[in-house]
Amino acid sequence: MQTSQKLSRALIVSVMTFVFAGFLSTEASSQRTKTSQRAGEQRKAETALKDNRYFFYFIDSSISNLGSDEEKKLFREAIQRDILAQLLYMKFQFKESYGEIRKAQRILIELYGKTLVRDIGIAGGLLNASAPRVIELKDSRARSYLHLGYRDMKNAQTALMIGDNITEKLYSMRLYQYVRAIKLAKHAKRYAFLSLIEISTPREERRLVNNYSFEEIEERLVKIGPDDSRERYLLIHWDNYYRPKTAKSFYDEIWDNPALQELDDYKDYLSRKEYIIEE
Repeated sequence: MQTSQKLSRALIVSVMTFVFAGFLSTEASSQRTKTSQRAGEQRKAETALKDNRYFFYFIDSSISNLGSDEEKKLFREAIQRDILAQLLYMKFQFKESYGEIRKAQRILIELYGKTLVRDIGIAGGLLNASAPRVIELKDSRARSYLHLGYRDMKNAQTALMIGDNITEKLYSMRLYQYVRAIKLAKHAKRYAFLSLIEISTPREERRLVNNYSFEEIEERLVKIGPDDSRERYLLIHWDNYYRPKTAKSFYDEIWDNPALQELDDYKDYLSRKEYIIEE
């Protein structure tokens, strides 16, 4: 009888040990899953923040020099959401940070699309304005610039179409494609100016080489640009080289005074104790 009781107690202890061990294993597995998930959220947010930094710097000159009020409004909100995303990231709220990053990128996609349409339109206008004179003068170098300009403008249109047809949720991939398209549009505008300079410069004053510096192009545009378009030509020229002509870029202006309280999401985060963000 005693032997039987001893065996029963030993069996109960064994079962309890097995159950307890299983419980610890489940808890450990659950903890590892949560840690792994959190690490994944951190990596996603970190990578996306790096992408955003490039997207903002790339388009900054375009908005600073040529952006409309509507485009500046979009850019402002995108910057504010990126700043909020960075604050949340520093608070270890990686999931919420990534959510704000995605909102910023959605706005950037709309902004990049508007900028591209504008840049391609400017390139086409400049090239078309020079074309009749280039054909009339039969200048081989000006004709070459014109050909290269139209080529890059067409490639920019193709790159824009590709970006528009990338899967909607692949925000970064779409934005990188738009970056490529904007680069091509800027190249087209550069060639349009070189063609204009070529046909507007007397033959005896023309350079034997065609690698004009930024300053030389600016100087010549001041001389040959129409009075009512001279300032716009200079803004386009500065934008072609990714340089804001203003003393401070629009991006820097917003960073100096982000005014995050304008965002409803920021107010919502402040209202939740676990998401307190210092001003």
